[in-house]
Amino acid sequence: MLGVISLLMDPADKMTAIYLFITGIIILIVSITIYSRKSENEDDLSKEYDERDALIDGHASNITMQCITSLIIVLLFLSNFIVLSVKAVLLLLIIALFIFNTVTKFFYERVL
Repeated sequence: MLGVISLLMDPADKMTAIYLFITGIIILIVSITIYSRKSENEDDLSKEYDERDALIDGHASNITMQCITSLIIVLLFLSNFIVLSVKAVLLLLIIALFIFNTVTKFFYERVL
């Protein structure tokens, strides 16, 4: 889709549009394949997933959301005084999200 939009916006740059279109088709095929494999394995996982796992996921998500919200507020405050790159801030948020979620799940698995 992005390749078609790129071709419509700038017809002179056809090679980039073709590359984007082919990349989009490959990603679509891979995602459909992964989704179909996941739906086949979902029946086995539903038997093993119990209420304790749901409780752990809920607590971990809640704490992760609170920590990420606090980090966003701190970064917004800091951006008034220093120049922050958008890419660096987004990378920091993604890394912090993975770390907070992993640590909280590990903690709640040990506690509960």
